[in-house]
Amino acid sequence: MPEQPNPYTPGAGDRPRAFVGRDQQLALAETIRTQLEAGYSANCLLFIGLRGVGKTVLLKEIRDRFAANEWLAVYVQIRPSISVQRAFADVAIRSAEHLKAGSRLRRSLKKMAEQGGGLQVMGQGLSIGGTSVADSYTDLRDVLRTLCMAAQKDGKGVALIVDELQSLKSKLLSELVHLVFELRDDLPLAFIGGGLTYLPAKISRATTSTERLRYEPTDFLSAGDARRAVSEPASERNVSWEKAAIDEVVRLAEGYPYFLQLYAFETWEVARRRGTFSKITTKDVASAIPEVERQLNVGLYGSRFDKLGPLQREYVFAMASLMTANPSKPRERVRSSDIAQALGKTPQDCSPVREGLIQSGLIHSPAHGDLEFSVPGFLAYVDGRREDK
Repeated sequence: MPEQPNPYTPGAGDRPRAFVGRDQQLALAETIRTQLEAGYSANCLLFIGLRGVGKTVLLKEIRDRFAANEWLAVYVQIRPSISVQRAFADVAIRSAEHLKAGSRLRRSLKKMAEQGGGLQVMGQGLSIGGTSVADSYTDLRDVLRTLCMAAQKDGKGVALIVDELQSLKSKLLSELVHLVFELRDDLPLAFIGGGLTYLPAKISRATTSTERLRYEPTDFLSAGDARRAVSEPASERNVSWEKAAIDEVVRLAEGYPYFLQLYAFETWEVARRRGTFSKITTKDVASAIPEVERQLNVGLYGSRFDKLGPLQREYVFAMASLMTANPSKPRERVRSSDIAQALGKTPQDCSPVREGLIQSGLIHSPAHGDLEFSVPGFLAYVDGRREDK
Protein backbone atom coordinates (compact mmCIF):
# COMPACT_ATOMS: atom_id res chain seq x y z
CA MET A 1 0.00 0.00 0.00
CA PRO A 2 1.60 3.31 -1.03
CA GLU A 3 2.08 5.83 1.76
CA GLN A 4 0.30 9.17 1.64
CA PRO A 5 2.72 11.63 3.28
CA ASN A 6 1.13 13.90 5.85
CA PRO A 7 1.21 17.46 4.45
CA TYR A 8 0.63 19.26 7.76
CA THR A 9 3.39 20.69 9.95
CA PRO A 10 2.45 21.24 13.61
CA GLY A 11 6.01 22.06 14.67
CA ALA A 12 7.31 25.33 16.11
CA GLY A 13 8.56 27.52 13.26
CA ASP A 14 7.80 24.89 10.59
CA ARG A 15 6.55 26.43 7.37
CA PRO A 16 3.02 25.26 6.47
CA ARG A 17 2.38 23.96 2.97
CA ALA A 18 -0.24 26.68 2.52
CA PHE A 19 1.17 29.99 3.74
CA VAL A 20 -2.01 32.05 4.06
CA GLY A 21 -3.33 35.14 5.80
CA ARG A 22 -0.10 37.16 5.77
CA ASP A 23 -0.35 39.03 2.46
CA GLN A 24 -0.43 42.44 4.14
CA GLN A 25 2.67 41.74 6.21
CA LEU A 26 4.58 40.40 3.21
CA ALA A 27 3.55 43.43 1.16
CA LEU A 28 4.93 45.78 3.83
CA ALA A 29 8.27 43.97 3.78
CA GLU A 30 8.32 44.17 -0.01
CA THR A 31 7.67 47.92 0.17
CA ILE A 32 10.65 48.33 2.49
CA ARG A 33 12.89 46.44 0.08
CA THR A 34 11.84 48.43 -2.99
CA GLN A 35 12.08 51.77 -1.13
CA LEU A 36 15.61 51.06 0.02
CA GLU A 37 16.69 49.83 -3.41
CA ALA A 38 15.38 53.09 -4.88
CA GLY A 39 17.44 55.14 -2.41
CA TYR A 40 14.58 56.14 -0.11
CA SER A 41 14.42 55.60 3.63
CA ALA A 42 12.03 53.05 5.12
CA ASN A 43 10.55 52.35 8.53
CA CYS A 44 11.76 49.51 10.69
CA LEU A 45 9.08 46.82 10.78
CA LEU A 46 8.27 44.78 13.87
CA PHE A 47 5.66 42.01 13.88
CA ILE A 48 3.99 41.42 17.24
CA GLY A 49 1.68 38.63 18.30
CA LEU A 50 1.08 35.70 20.59
CA ARG A 51 3.13 32.53 20.50
CA GLY A 52 2.00 30.06 17.87
CA VAL A 53 0.52 32.55 15.40
CA GLY A 54 3.34 32.16 12.88
CA LYS A 55 5.72 35.09 13.44
CA THR A 56 8.79 32.91 12.95
CA VAL A 57 7.42 31.41 9.74
CA LEU A 58 6.62 34.91 8.50
CA LEU A 59 10.11 36.24 9.25
CA LYS A 60 11.76 33.28 7.54
CA GLU A 61 9.56 33.79 4.48
CA ILE A 62 10.62 37.44 4.38
CA ARG A 63 14.26 36.41 4.70
CA ASP A 64 13.88 34.04 1.76
CA ARG A 65 12.20 36.71 -0.38
CA PHE A 66 14.92 39.26 0.35
CA ALA A 67 17.61 36.67 -0.39
CA ALA A 68 15.88 35.78 -3.67
CA ASN A 69 16.34 39.43 -4.65
CA GLU A 70 20.10 39.20 -3.97
CA TRP A 71 20.05 40.89 -0.58
CA LEU A 72 22.16 39.76 2.34
CA ALA A 73 19.32 38.58 4.58
CA VAL A 74 20.44 37.47 8.04
CA TYR A 75 17.87 35.81 10.32
CA VAL A 76 18.73 35.49 14.03
CA GLN A 77 16.47 34.14 16.77
CA ILE A 78 17.14 35.39 20.30
CA ARG A 79 17.38 32.39 22.62
CA PRO A 80 19.24 31.96 25.91
CA SER A 81 20.59 28.60 24.76
CA ILE A 82 21.89 29.83 21.42
CA SER A 83 24.85 32.12 20.81
CA VAL A 84 23.24 34.98 18.92
CA GLN A 85 26.55 36.50 17.94
CA ARG A 86 27.90 33.21 16.59
CA ALA A 87 24.69 32.61 14.66
CA PHE A 88 24.85 36.08 13.11
CA ALA A 89 28.40 35.67 11.86
CA ASP A 90 27.86 32.13 10.62
CA VAL A 91 24.76 33.11 8.66
CA ALA A 92 26.47 36.17 7.21
CA ILE A 93 29.45 34.19 5.96
CA ARG A 94 27.33 31.32 4.61
CA SER A 95 25.16 33.83 2.80
CA ALA A 96 28.13 34.94 0.72
CA GLU A 97 27.90 31.70 -1.27
CA HIS A 98 24.30 32.48 -2.23
CA LEU A 99 24.95 36.02 -3.39
CA LYS A 100 25.48 36.85 -7.03
CA ALA A 101 28.98 35.95 -8.20
CA GLY A 102 31.09 39.07 -8.57
CA SER A 103 28.81 41.28 -6.50
CA ARG A 104 30.50 43.84 -4.28
CA LEU A 105 28.60 42.52 -1.27
CA ARG A 106 29.89 38.99 -1.83
CA ARG A 107 33.44 40.23 -2.23
CA SER A 108 33.11 42.34 0.93
CA LEU A 109 31.93 39.39 3.01
CA LYS A 110 34.70 37.14 1.74
CA LYS A 111 37.29 39.83 2.43
CA MET A 112 36.06 40.17 6.02
CA ALA A 113 36.34 36.44 6.54
CA GLU A 114 39.82 36.31 5.05
CA GLN A 115 41.17 39.34 6.93
CA GLY A 116 39.50 38.60 10.28
CA GLY A 117 37.20 41.60 10.45
CA GLY A 118 35.76 41.78 13.95
CA LEU A 119 32.06 41.44 14.57
CA GLN A 120 30.37 41.96 17.92
CA VAL A 121 26.66 41.39 18.24
CA MET A 122 24.44 42.69 21.00
CA GLY A 123 26.99 42.93 23.74
CA GLN A 124 28.86 39.65 23.27
CA GLY A 125 32.18 39.08 21.59
CA LEU A 126 32.35 37.51 18.16
CA SER A 127 34.52 37.58 15.10
CA ILE A 128 34.31 36.92 11.41
CA GLY A 129 37.64 35.30 10.68
CA GLY A 130 38.93 35.21 14.24
CA THR A 131 39.42 38.79 15.48
CA SER A 132 37.24 40.16 18.28
CA VAL A 133 37.05 43.71 19.62
CA ALA A 134 35.63 45.15 22.81
CA ASP A 135 33.14 47.78 21.59
CA SER A 136 30.07 45.88 20.42
CA TYR A 137 28.21 48.98 19.22
CA THR A 138 31.08 50.38 17.20
CA ASP A 139 32.06 47.01 15.75
CA LEU A 140 28.62 45.93 14.61
CA ARG A 141 27.94 49.41 13.27
CA ASP A 142 31.13 49.38 11.25
CA VAL A 143 30.54 45.88 9.87
CA LEU A 144 26.97 46.68 8.86
CA ARG A 145 28.04 49.98 7.34
CA THR A 146 30.69 48.24 5.25
CA LEU A 147 28.24 45.60 4.06
CA CYS A 148 25.49 48.11 3.33
CA MET A 149 27.84 50.34 1.33
CA ALA A 150 28.95 47.36 -0.75
CA ALA A 151 25.34 46.28 -1.29
CA GLN A 152 24.32 49.83 -2.19
CA LYS A 153 26.75 49.84 -5.10
CA ASP A 154 25.00 46.73 -6.41
CA GLY A 155 21.57 48.34 -6.00
CA LYS A 156 20.77 45.93 -3.17
CA GLY A 157 20.92 45.99 0.63
CA VAL A 158 21.25 44.18 3.95
CA ALA A 159 18.25 42.84 5.89
CA LEU A 160 18.74 42.24 9.60
CA ILE A 161 15.86 40.00 10.68
CA VAL A 162 15.66 39.35 14.44
CA ASP A 163 13.10 37.03 16.05
CA GLU A 164 12.05 36.93 19.74
CA LEU A 165 13.20 40.51 20.26
CA GLN A 166 11.44 40.73 23.61
CA SER A 167 14.07 38.34 24.99
CA LEU A 168 16.85 40.92 24.64
CA LYS A 169 17.83 42.78 27.77
CA SER A 170 16.68 46.39 27.72
CA LYS A 171 20.18 47.84 27.42
CA LEU A 172 21.03 45.65 24.44
CA LEU A 173 17.64 46.29 22.85
CA SER A 174 18.19 50.04 23.14
CA GLU A 175 21.69 49.68 21.68
CA LEU A 176 20.41 47.69 18.73
CA VAL A 177 17.60 50.16 17.96
CA HIS A 178 19.96 53.14 18.09
CA LEU A 179 22.48 51.34 15.92
CA VAL A 180 19.85 50.65 13.25
CA PHE A 181 18.58 54.24 13.36
CA GLU A 182 22.12 55.55 12.91
CA LEU A 183 22.68 53.52 9.74
CA ARG A 184 19.32 53.34 8.02
CA ASP A 185 18.92 57.00 7.01
CA ASP A 186 21.51 56.87 4.23
CA LEU A 187 22.16 53.16 3.75
CA PRO A 188 20.02 50.26 2.49
CA LEU A 189 19.58 48.54 5.86
CA ALA A 190 16.25 46.84 6.49
CA PHE A 191 15.50 46.01 10.10
CA ILE A 192 12.60 43.58 10.51
CA GLY A 193 11.82 41.81 13.77
CA GLY A 194 9.27 39.86 15.71
CA GLY A 195 8.21 39.57 19.32
CA LEU A 196 5.42 39.06 21.81
CA THR A 197 2.65 41.59 22.33
CA TYR A 198 4.46 43.46 25.11
CA LEU A 199 7.45 44.25 22.86
CA PRO A 200 6.31 47.84 22.06
CA ALA A 201 6.11 48.67 25.78
CA LYS A 202 9.54 47.17 26.40
CA ILE A 203 11.11 49.14 23.53
CA SER A 204 9.40 52.31 24.72
CA ARG A 205 10.93 51.86 28.17
CA ALA A 206 14.33 51.04 26.70
CA THR A 207 14.58 54.00 24.32
CA THR A 208 12.71 57.15 23.38
CA SER A 209 13.55 56.76 19.69
CA THR A 210 10.50 54.75 18.67
CA GLU A 211 8.81 57.05 16.16
CA ARG A 212 10.41 55.26 13.21
CA LEU A 213 9.28 51.81 14.30
CA ARG A 214 6.19 50.33 12.70
CA TYR A 215 4.41 47.67 14.73
CA GLU A 216 2.32 45.27 12.70
CA PRO A 217 -0.01 42.78 14.44
CA THR A 218 0.19 39.11 13.51
CA ASP A 219 -3.16 37.74 14.58
CA PHE A 220 -5.15 34.52 14.39
CA LEU A 221 -6.32 33.50 10.92
CA SER A 222 -9.74 34.38 9.58
CA ALA A 223 -12.17 31.52 8.94
CA GLY A 224 -11.54 31.76 5.20
CA ASP A 225 -7.77 31.66 5.55
CA ALA A 226 -8.04 28.84 8.09
CA ARG A 227 -10.00 26.76 5.56
CA ARG A 228 -7.33 27.37 2.95
CA ALA A 229 -4.60 26.37 5.40
CA VAL A 230 -6.34 23.02 5.84
CA SER A 231 -7.73 22.32 2.38
CA GLU A 232 -4.87 23.36 0.09
CA PRO A 233 -2.18 20.96 1.41
CA ALA A 234 -4.64 18.06 1.07
CA SER A 235 -5.59 19.13 -2.45
CA GLU A 236 -1.92 18.88 -3.44
CA ARG A 237 -2.19 15.19 -2.50
CA ASN A 238 -5.47 14.76 -4.40
CA VAL A 239 -7.37 14.50 -1.14
CA SER A 240 -10.44 16.55 -0.27
CA TRP A 241 -12.15 17.38 3.01
CA GLU A 242 -15.89 17.10 3.61
CA LYS A 243 -17.22 20.59 4.20
CA ALA A 244 -18.50 19.62 7.65
CA ALA A 245 -15.10 18.10 8.49
CA ILE A 246 -13.12 21.19 7.60
CA ASP A 247 -15.69 23.40 9.35
CA GLU A 248 -15.18 21.35 12.51
CA VAL A 249 -11.40 21.71 12.40
CA VAL A 250 -11.73 25.46 11.85
CA ARG A 251 -14.12 25.67 14.81
CA LEU A 252 -11.87 23.64 17.09
CA ALA A 253 -8.73 25.58 16.16
CA GLU A 254 -10.37 29.01 16.66
CA GLY A 255 -8.06 30.50 14.04
CA TYR A 256 -4.91 29.58 15.98
CA PRO A 257 -2.39 28.48 13.29
CA TYR A 258 -0.64 25.87 15.45
CA PHE A 259 -3.97 24.23 16.33
CA LEU A 260 -4.99 24.15 12.67
CA GLN A 261 -1.87 22.23 11.78
CA LEU A 262 -2.18 19.89 14.76
CA TYR A 263 -5.85 19.01 14.23
CA ALA A 264 -5.31 18.58 10.49
CA PHE A 265 -2.19 16.46 11.03
CA GLU A 266 -3.88 14.05 13.45
CA THR A 267 -7.02 13.87 11.32
CA TRP A 268 -4.90 12.91 8.32
CA GLU A 269 -3.24 10.19 10.40
CA VAL A 270 -6.65 8.77 11.33
CA ALA A 271 -7.69 8.72 7.67
CA ARG A 272 -4.39 7.15 6.63
CA ARG A 273 -4.91 4.26 9.02
CA ARG A 274 -8.07 3.43 7.08
CA GLY A 275 -5.89 2.68 4.06
CA THR A 276 -5.63 4.60 0.81
CA PHE A 277 -8.11 7.48 0.96
CA SER A 278 -9.27 10.42 -1.13
CA LYS A 279 -11.61 12.17 1.32
CA ILE A 280 -11.38 13.19 4.97
CA THR A 281 -14.64 12.91 6.90
CA THR A 282 -16.19 14.24 10.09
CA LYS A 283 -15.66 10.78 11.61
CA ASP A 284 -11.92 11.19 10.99
CA VAL A 285 -11.96 14.54 12.81
CA ALA A 286 -13.91 13.11 15.74
CA SER A 287 -11.48 10.19 16.02
CA ALA A 288 -8.49 12.58 16.01
CA ILE A 289 -9.73 14.81 18.83
CA PRO A 290 -8.64 12.57 21.76
CA GLU A 291 -5.07 12.39 20.44
CA VAL A 292 -4.94 16.16 19.92
CA GLU A 293 -6.23 16.73 23.45
CA ARG A 294 -3.69 14.27 24.85
CA GLN A 295 -0.83 16.06 23.08
CA LEU A 296 -2.01 19.48 24.27
CA ASN A 297 -2.47 18.36 27.87
CA VAL A 298 0.95 16.74 28.00
CA GLY A 299 2.73 19.19 25.74
CA LEU A 300 1.56 22.77 25.16
CA TYR A 301 -0.74 23.15 28.17
CA GLY A 302 1.03 20.85 30.59
CA SER A 303 4.55 22.07 29.90
CA ARG A 304 3.56 25.70 30.37
CA PHE A 305 1.58 25.02 33.52
CA ASP A 306 4.25 22.86 35.12
CA LYS A 307 6.81 25.67 34.81
CA LEU A 308 4.74 27.98 37.01
CA GLY A 309 5.89 28.83 40.50
CA PRO A 310 3.50 28.76 43.49
CA LEU A 311 2.56 32.45 43.25
CA GLN A 312 2.06 32.20 39.50
CA ARG A 313 -0.23 29.18 39.91
CA GLU A 314 -2.18 31.02 42.55
CA TYR A 315 -2.61 33.92 40.13
CA VAL A 316 -3.78 31.85 37.14
CA PHE A 317 -6.12 29.84 39.40
CA ALA A 318 -7.72 33.09 40.56
CA MET A 319 -7.91 34.28 36.97
CA ALA A 320 -9.59 31.05 35.86
CA SER A 321 -12.00 31.17 38.82
CA LEU A 322 -13.21 34.63 37.84
CA MET A 323 -13.55 33.63 34.20
CA THR A 324 -15.67 30.58 35.04
CA ALA A 325 -17.76 32.15 37.82
CA ASN A 326 -20.75 31.75 35.49
CA PRO A 327 -20.19 28.25 34.02
CA SER A 328 -22.84 28.74 31.34
CA LYS A 329 -21.07 31.84 30.04
CA PRO A 330 -17.31 31.85 30.77
CA ARG A 331 -15.50 35.14 30.25
CA GLU A 332 -12.55 35.48 27.89
CA ARG A 333 -10.89 38.25 29.90
CA VAL A 334 -10.89 39.72 33.39
CA ARG A 335 -9.58 42.85 35.06
CA SER A 336 -6.20 42.59 36.75
CA SER A 337 -7.62 44.58 39.66
CA ASP A 338 -10.34 41.94 40.16
CA ILE A 339 -7.70 39.20 40.28
CA ALA A 340 -5.78 41.12 42.93
CA GLN A 341 -8.96 41.62 44.94
CA ALA A 342 -9.78 37.90 44.72
CA LEU A 343 -6.31 37.16 46.10
CA GLY A 344 -6.71 39.71 48.90
CA LYS A 345 -3.82 41.76 47.55
CA THR A 346 -3.24 45.11 45.89
CA PRO A 347 -2.54 45.37 42.16
CA GLN A 348 0.95 46.58 43.06
CA ASP A 349 1.54 43.44 45.13
CA CYS A 350 0.55 41.30 42.14
CA SER A 351 2.51 43.28 39.58
CA PRO A 352 5.72 41.14 39.56
CA VAL A 353 3.74 37.91 39.17
CA ARG A 354 1.51 39.40 36.47
CA GLU A 355 4.48 40.76 34.51
CA GLY A 356 6.29 37.44 34.76
CA LEU A 357 3.27 35.62 33.31
CA ILE A 358 2.99 38.16 30.49
CA GLN A 359 6.67 37.89 29.64
CA SER A 360 6.42 34.10 29.55
CA GLY A 361 3.65 34.41 26.96
CA LEU A 362 1.12 32.57 29.13
CA ILE A 363 -1.22 35.55 29.48
CA HIS A 364 -1.44 38.87 27.71
CA SER A 365 -3.16 42.21 28.04
CA PRO A 366 -5.39 42.97 25.01
CA ALA A 367 -6.44 46.30 26.60
CA HIS A 368 -5.22 48.32 29.55
CA GLY A 369 -6.06 46.52 32.77
CA ASP A 370 -7.53 43.48 31.01
CA LEU A 371 -5.97 40.02 30.96
CA GLU A 372 -6.68 36.83 29.07
CA PHE A 373 -4.94 33.54 28.42
CA SER A 374 -2.79 33.57 25.30
CA VAL A 375 -3.69 30.12 23.95
CA PRO A 376 -7.21 28.88 23.09
CA GLY A 377 -8.38 26.16 25.44
CA PHE A 378 -5.93 26.98 28.23
CA LEU A 379 -8.73 28.28 30.47
CA ALA A 380 -10.42 24.88 30.48
CA TYR A 381 -7.10 23.19 31.23
CA VAL A 382 -6.31 25.53 34.15
CA ASP A 383 -9.85 25.21 35.46
CA GLY A 384 -9.44 21.44 35.47
CA ARG A 385 -6.15 21.67 37.33
CA ARG A 386 -7.72 24.15 39.76
CA GLU A 387 -10.23 21.55 40.84
CA ASP A 388 -7.37 19.17 41.65
CA LYS A 389 -5.10 21.64 43.44
